[in-house]
Amino acid sequence: GITNFFSQLIVSFGYTPEQSLLYGTPGGAVEIIALIICGYLGDRYGQRLLISISGLLVAILGMILIVALPLSNDGGRLAGYYLTQASPTPFVALLSLISTNVAGWTKKTTVAAIYLISYCAGNIVGPQVFRPSDAPRYVPAEITIICCWVVSMCDILFIYWYCKYQNKKKAAFRSQPGYSKLENQEWLDLTDR
Repeated sequence: GITNFFSQLIVSFGYTPEQSLLYGTPGGAVEIIALIICGYLGDRYGQRLLISISGLLVAILGMILIVALPLSNDGGRLAGYYLTQASPTPFVALLSLISTNVAGWTKKTTVAAIYLISYCAGNIVGPQVFRPSDAPRYVPAEITIICCWVVSMCDILFIYWYCKYQNKKKAAFRSQPGYSKLENQEWLDLTDR
């Protein structure tokens, strides 16, 4: 919802529609910087999912500022909006997880398609919570966004835990006596398990 209604949200801070387009522009820079920093740190420390949560935490803080600050605090609410633009970091981390953890062209394409269809469904449903009757604050929509981000964070933590669990299981299997790796195994037509 915030992607589709950012201009309307900034207008609710007390700016004109023309100013909202101008003031919304730095949000893109915040998003790029958050993606680069989280991508770099995730690669450096080998913890893509956990590092991506930091972008989501920054976005949640930004939305809390928008909800909690009074309408008269235009600058603080605008700063909160800029912080919300760090929210795509888990989306990108999950896309990279699909490309590295799903074997086979058909499965990889199917999983990526389901992921993007779900994303698009969210973009269709999201704007429906921005009701004209809630203007100018849109508090129910903003609280809905916070709740969705918290649920997303729990999903990411579950995916992190599940991947760690599967890796430990596979490591235990490989450490058994008598285990031998097949020659050129990466080129065989094997399933994920």
